Amino acid sequence: MVRFRLLFALILLATAAVPVAQAASPTCVAPEVKLSWPTTNPIWEMCWLGPDQSVGPRGSGMELRNVYWNGQLVMRRAHAPMLFAEYKDGFGGNCYRDWKDIRTPIFSLPAVQNQLGVNPDPNTPAAVTSCDRSDQPTQSYGTCPFALNTPGYTCANGVTIEDLGDSVRLTTQYIADWYMYSSRFVFYADGRMQPSFGFGNRNGTFNEVTHWHHNYWRFEFDIDGLGNNVVSIDNADQSIEFSDLRSAGGGIGGGPRTWSVRNAVSGNGYRFVPGANDYAFQANESGRDFHTVDFMATKAHVGEYGDTPSYDLFDCEMHKDNLVNGESIANTNQALYYHVSVRDTTANSWPPGCSGGNCLPQDSMVCKKAGPTLVPIGPWADYIFANGFDILVPGAHL
Repeated sequence: MVRFRLLFALILLATAAVPVAQAASPTCVAPEVKLSWPTTNPIWEMCWLGPDQSVGPRGSGMELRNVYWNGQLVMRRAHAPMLFAEYKDGFGGNCYRDWKDIRTPIFSLPAVQNQLGVNPDPNTPAAVTSCDRSDQPTQSYGTCPFALNTPGYTCANGVTIEDLGDSVRLTTQYIADWYMYSSRFVFYADGRMQPSFGFGNRNGTFNEVTHWHHNYWRFEFDIDGLGNNVVSIDNADQSIEFSDLRSAGGGIGGGPRTWSVRNAVSGNGYRFVPGANDYAFQANESGRDFHTVDFMATKAHVGEYGDTPSYDLFDCEMHKDNLVNGESIANTNQALYYHVSVRDTTANSWPPGCSGGNCLPQDSMVCKKAGPTLVPIGPWADYIFANGFDILVPGAHL
């Protein structure tokens, strides 16, 4: 613990000394909204859109565009255009491709509703989603205010933006019939980015049936200029589109395996480090072959925001071959997809064939969260990976 604290202190000291290639800022065009954090001498700047204004077939949740760190463009776009609910085989084969464009209120302080604000009480959350509230195996708390009565809090649609001192956190929530999904993105002063996704249930419908949820983020990096980005697996550069798993066998608890994208000339880049919860479930735990990969690196095409250009509620499968089809990704513009899965388990139903005390306890109404940390690498952040920290293990935090 002391070592991590010392490293973090060194990171903060070094941040001010990191040279920037340019001192630029995003230009946001309505309905985009500009965020600058801090408001004076900003470290992070970006344009954001709520779920109802996001691109893609039936939206892509909270969408971030033209993301700058210390005046340098990092990403052109970050969003989550593919979202699924998949039920255990035998439940009539039901599974769904959920929509991402209907926002639903968050219980929050007005100071952080669709604007950058500070929570005066750090001991209480400034924004509460259904996922934050859902901590009981079988109990539903409904929609906002989730059976809470907190003085000063109100229910509001959109994006909450919290100044946490060493970071800024954006949160949104959207609804797809039975389910309420929360999407968060934390940006740290040292350059780390941490997306997380929470899978919540609105009213308890079908909580007696074991099922899985799948979310796919999509990232378009633009580091030190278009056309020079290179993607790698554990530091091995890849020239052709590929898909990959967090562990070679596709099982639970594998890794650590990381993927990175960098500018081939400057060496500046970002590394995807899976979170501990990302290893909790296999990509294809249901065995139905609908979701079989954890990561994809594809060539970016204008207007391509996922595996299909149209929306079909009953299209249960993520069609990998529509995205990974042999195109070159060397020194070009890539779209990188990162997949997380969670399982909502019901009583006496998992693992298959279990009985009595051999079955896992029911947790179908407990919200699960997952997501990676994106860590800067290269000359603009060499200090982060000094002294043996080049590969971060699941669950380790700076």
